[in-house]
Parts: sequence; structure tokens; C-alpha cells
Amino acid sequence: MNTSTTIKSVGAALLCALLVVTDLAAANNNDTDRTDFTIRVDKYYNAPVVLAYYFNKQMLVKDTVVTDAKGCARFVADEKYPEGIYVVYFPDKSYFDIILGDDQTFELRCDTMPHMSERATSSGSRVLDEFLKYQNYLGERQKYYKQLDEQFKALDPKDEEGKERLRVTFREADATVKANTEATIERNKDNFLGVFLRALTDIKIPEFEVDAEGSARDSILQVKRYYYYRAHYFDNYDLTDARLLRTPFFIDKVDKYFTETLPQLADTVAQESIAFIEKTRPCYEMFRYFVSHLYNMTNNSKIMGMDAALVALADRYYLSGEVDWVEEKFIEDLRTNVNNIRHILIGRKAVDLKMISVTGEWFTLSEVDAPFTILVFWEPSCGHCKKEIPLLKKEIWDKYARHGVKIYAVYCQTDRKEWEEFITEHQLEEWMNVYDPYRRTGFRDYYNIKSTPQIFILDKDKTIIAKKIGVDQIGGFLDHMLELK
Repeated sequence: MNTSTTIKSVGAALLCALLVVTDLAAANNNDTDRTDFTIRVDKYYNAPVVLAYYFNKQMLVKDTVVTDAKGCARFVADEKYPEGIYVVYFPDKSYFDIILGDDQTFELRCDTMPHMSERATSSGSRVLDEFLKYQNYLGERQKYYKQLDEQFKALDPKDEEGKERLRVTFREADATVKANTEATIERNKDNFLGVFLRALTDIKIPEFEVDAEGSARDSILQVKRYYYYRAHYFDNYDLTDARLLRTPFFIDKVDKYFTETLPQLADTVAQESIAFIEKTRPCYEMFRYFVSHLYNMTNNSKIMGMDAALVALADRYYLSGEVDWVEEKFIEDLRTNVNNIRHILIGRKAVDLKMISVTGEWFTLSEVDAPFTILVFWEPSCGHCKKEIPLLKKEIWDKYARHGVKIYAVYCQTDRKEWEEFITEHQLEEWMNVYDPYRRTGFRDYYNIKSTPQIFILDKDKTIIAKKIGVDQIGGFLDHMLELK
């Protein structure tokens, strides 16, 4: 368990940004409670002490207080600060982490020298005292691990007995850390330190019985372990405890689950996102945060087809009226955007188009007889199109036309002269070059054309099987699909 590295503050470079970041996160505290604690810094007079906290992968300034002639900085508020992991930061870039629990009347004594957290002490806050002791314990354990590692490296490569002896010592040291952590969690199960340390504890994957041998056994075990790990990933987290948002690791842990642990399939991500959000529902702050966070994750995804997850989350929470923290204008714009996206989801039948060609013929998209149709929206004046369209001719048309692949190329403007000249210059006459001079088809809305070029790949039934794909990716995709055929 790598608890110690998780507890450590982020680097000084990031901490410098604290001085210009404002307090953004809200607290859910009892208005009758107050914060009144002092940070006493040895030989640090009439100088600023910054108190910051973690939120959404950032560190935000909570307050800045200047010490008095005795080196004391007193933090006072009419209500308690939100519980969480905080950072005490000084202009000389020295800093260390503390924890704020329910008891926020205390004194913290420290200095600004290197390794100050090892000498920091507190009185009046049991949870802070336990946190500082635990940090110091992990610091000592790290030194011990470093010594063992140096001994291991110094061994003769052939000294297997010595290596095994040190491996046993490593395992014993791990067991000691685990036991200390479990004891600390048990002592603090009624406060945020226990919640925090429990969340840092890795889940234990059981030993599975498998009736197979060799590589088959290894494969089955791997699958069983994966599905157990996935199903129990959040076992040590209370997803209704908003204090976890104010820690340096929780959001990264959630993001890792959705972007690395889960297969990147839109249906799976959507289903798991909704299941996760529903577990947070009893806590409004967590519910609100993760509806927005997971929606934005799907919205920012570069994975083809992930917009289906975006649509599912938008329908479930935003467009259903459950979200009460955004303006109506946002909902209206989102509804328009989502309705446009619906038409072009992977697996949907492409909206039919009937357009006139540069030669005066009419071509209907649904009537194109081809195992695969490349539907491309472009315009000659677009700088990106000037590069991609000739490449589409050279890298795709010239190589895959013999396989029956056809290109239905939609010119998005109305200037026939520039269109015809580009077609002639780049020898695109064999394509179905079409346009909609009177804007009757609504192609921009149906295909969500906000920029060009936009490329879709359709199968023989005109079902969308790929979209918003670059020319450099089309060849590999077609090779794969042709091999499947």
C-alpha cells in the first residue's frame, strides 16, 4: 500500500499557484460552529501564512493570515472550515499537509525549515495530532525502506539467500505498516482521518479456485481478478462523504476507474457513470459534483463513439430536469446539441441525403451500393481540407476503390467555381461530388457539421460505424473491417 506517497503534498511549483487562486468550493457546516485556531511558527514574525485545501485536482486558497510579533497566525471564522486535507504554505516554498476535522479549536506549532512536518506538533485537536504522528511514522518507514533497498542493491547478484532474506524483511515491514494503518483507522473510525486512511487502503483480491491448468488457468484467474477488482473498486470509499472531495487523491482515483479500469465502450461508461452517481445521491454536494464531472469527462473524451455516453448522462440528469444548478440557457443549448448528436451516434442509420452533383446528376446516399461508404463534408477554402481531401484521394480512394469502397463527398458551400476547380486540380471526378445549393437537406444539423472536414464511414446498410475520423486512421479501420468481412 503506497499510503505515504499519497499523503505527501504536491510539488512546490504547483503550490506557487496558491497565491492567485480563489476559494471556490462550498461547505456544508453548522452555522453555530466556529473555527478558531492558531499556527505558531518559530522565528517567523509579521509574515504571511497561507492555508490552502485540495479540491478537484487543484489546491485553492482558503485564507492568508500574517503572523504577529510572536509568530502566531490566528485563523478565525464564524463557521467551521470544510473538513479535509489542507496545506500550510509559506512564501519560501516550504509547506506541509494537515487535516482539519470537526475539532477546529487548536494550536499548531511548526517552523519553516526543511522537514518541518517532522517537528510539527499540535494541541487541542485529536484528529490533527493523530495525522501528524501518522505522517511522521510513514516518514520513518520510508527511511527504513530506503536502507533495505540500498542493502538489496549492494548484494552480490548471485547471493540468492541474501536476496530472499531481504525480501522477507520487506514483507515484514509491509505487514508492520499495514498493522499500524489499520490501528490508526480503528482509533479514528469516528472522524475524517479514519475515512481518509480507509480510502487509501487497497482492496484485497481473494484467491480464486480455477479448474484449469497452464495458460488457460492464468487467463481465467486474470479475468476473475479483473472483474472482482472492478466490482469492488470503491469498497473503501463512502461516496456520500463530501469530505473526500477535499483530498489530494480522490478525483484521480475516480478518473482512473472510468478512463483506465473500465473498457472504453460508451454503453459501459454510461452505465457505470449512472450507477456511481446514484450512489452519491444522498449527499447533494457529491451528487452535484459528479453529475457535472462525469458529464464533462464524456464531453471531453477523444474516443470515437463516447458521445453516446454523453447523451445518456445528459438525458438522465440535465434534460430530465434533475439538475437545478445550471441556467435555463445552458439546458436549452445542451438540448439542441444533444439532439444533433443523436443522429450521428455509432450504430445509428445515417440520415439520408439526396443532393445534386457537379455534373447535374442526383445522388441519394441510401442508394449507394458499396460495402463501405465514406461520407465526407468539406470545402476548398478550409485549410485543413486542402491537406486532407487530396490525402483521402491518394491514401484511401486509390487503394480501396478496388474493394468497392465509395466516397460520397458533400461540398458545404455554394461557390461552384472554387468547387469545380478543386475537383479538377486533385482529380476527384470519380467520387460522388454533391452539394445542396438551396440548403434543403439540413445536412449541417443532421450531421452536426460545425467544422470541416468531417468524415463518417458507413456500412452497406448505411449504418454509421466510424465518425470524425482522420484520413490517417481510415486505412487501418478499413483493413480491419474488410478482414472481418
